[in-house]
Amino acid sequence: SSHVWLTIVAAELAAFALSSPAPGTARPPVPAAMFQCRMCAENPFLQLFGGGPQVKDKEAQRKKLSKTQAKKPAPSRRNEADFCPRSEEELERLVREWEQYAHPRAREFFATPEVLREVLMQLAKGIDRNDDPVLGPEKKDVYWYGDVTKEDLQAAIRMVKPGETEESVTYVNRVLAFIFATDESFEQLMKLPKEPFRMDCGDQLCVNLAHISVQV
Repeated sequence: SSHVWLTIVAAELAAFALSSPAPGTARPPVPAAMFQCRMCAENPFLQLFGGGPQVKDKEAQRKKLSKTQAKKPAPSRRNEADFCPRSEEELERLVREWEQYAHPRAREFFATPEVLREVLMQLAKGIDRNDDPVLGPEKKDVYWYGDVTKEDLQAAIRMVKPGETEESVTYVNRVLAFIFATDESFEQLMKLPKEPFRMDCGDQLCVNLAHISVQV
């Protein structure tokens, strides 16, 4: 399948539950090798997002593309007037739900649980109260109502990536994939260019995790 599936496999969830520490005890350290791509020994976050200099190089290369080379995304079907934000209570509830399904790689590479929660909160704030890109229906388009990039109109957030000290713009579908994608899908996605992932539904302002394509 060309879709990115959630890590909701019963065996994985059971393994995660069994690995949870008892109250008052610390979780044992997880071997770093578990979160490294089988094809390399690099930080998987850097593999998916790239370091600062690499991102700048990519942006410079993109700006050099001619108009015939640069392919603009199709117009989005999103209607900003339809956006209905979640209340603070609803946001907190959604973030707590998402935290249960966050892949261990996300827990490992965000400095603290609070940092991961901040990123999840940013994501939740950009999505309509009736939609859920992680746990919602697979076939439904989930539109992004937060920031978008100026040049190519891609869903984006500002965040401090692990290992960096300054905020930078990051594509929403790449953040979602890093936090929630299965190992198999994640390895496929790391082979793609460090650009926003193509959405199978054809709408780049849709951020439904199930719509992310592993094809170039």
